[in-house]
Amino acid sequence: MPGIYTDHNNTKYGFALKGTAAEKAAMMKNLIAIEKMEEASRKDYKLTGCAARVSFARSGSNNYGKNVYASYGYGLSVYAFACNIPQRATKIVDEYRTVFRVDFNPYIMPGGVHAVGTGEFSMKYGNPVYDIPVDAKAGPNFEKEKTNNPSHVSQYISEATLRVARSDNYKDFHGDFLKLNNGNGYVEHWEMGARYDKHGPDSYQWIDRRYFITKPGVPLLVPVSRKQYLQDMLEYFEIEKANFEYDNAQKIKNIGNNTSESAKRTLAALEADKLAYPKFYEAKKAKVNELLAKQKPEWLQKPAVIDQDKLLKDADKILDALGRFYDAEGEYKCALYVLNPAYFVSNNGQTTKPLLIEVQFRYEITKDYAYSSKLFSNWEQHFDVEALRKMLE
Repeated sequence: MPGIYTDHNNTKYGFALKGTAAEKAAMMKNLIAIEKMEEASRKDYKLTGCAARVSFARSGSNNYGKNVYASYGYGLSVYAFACNIPQRATKIVDEYRTVFRVDFNPYIMPGGVHAVGTGEFSMKYGNPVYDIPVDAKAGPNFEKEKTNNPSHVSQYISEATLRVARSDNYKDFHGDFLKLNNGNGYVEHWEMGARYDKHGPDSYQWIDRRYFITKPGVPLLVPVSRKQYLQDMLEYFEIEKANFEYDNAQKIKNIGNNTSESAKRTLAALEADKLAYPKFYEAKKAKVNELLAKQKPEWLQKPAVIDQDKLLKDADKILDALGRFYDAEGEYKCALYVLNPAYFVSNNGQTTKPLLIEVQFRYEITKDYAYSSKLFSNWEQHFDVEALRKMLE
């Protein structure tokens, strides 16, 4: 059946771009430009079997370092036609599985990464467990410090976290990281239908393709050196010490007058932890300071690739892993990066200026919904992804 297309002027659910009048005008200009690019890619293509609906949205703002950029995007959601047999009528399904998105100044990292010795840990026997905020010291100024002056370790990004929900290419994870970091090519995450299986005419695949459109020649992220990592850990130890003391005191306070046997055991463990932690804190500081003082400059300047075992929560095991480095990221090994200052420059007050663009096309390969793969194939052939790079100039 002939398809249905509605542009942003006829959006079914409506949309609102929050911001000043100038910001709204700038966002609309960029979003309409994307809309026109997509429409042009279908000038010789007949849309069938679906309803394609355009929407615009602002998702907030992103802090790239200390520079704030508006985050907003274009979406083309594609809904399948289906036969309602009792009514003998064609209906549009309520949910889409095919979607084309272009996001300006997107959130780079879907999930954070904690360096070894940060975050959750226990002194012994796995109980009590201390969930330590890594961004700033707990207290009345926590939220302000977390936003305006976060710790260095809280800003680390790993190769794995950059790929989260973007790539499942386990045969070449590092290659896909480089594609994203350098804005070169695309990566894919197979939502259904395994990437490396054999697929026949009756098989089903649901694939999410992503591109990072970046300024040429400048990577998004740069490696953290071993020296910088060790220095940043010294900063973190002070945060951890303050937050441990705060959490330990809160746990003791919450027990209150509870005289049950379990409460007595917990209280005894908390009091023991309170006495044991200072030795743990001093041992970690001493180990890091010794490495900084004794290691050669060429060793210190190598990229920091550290243990990242999520089960590594015992204080003694954390201390043992501290200062242990590897040559490359792998299973339970994490290569650390930070935003590249040379790329994430000041926007000079132009909050809506595109600094980074993420492109997503999620599509299905199935004989039941052929419109999806056909639409994707036409987009792949006729949409000029590289034209988006000009919007970064």
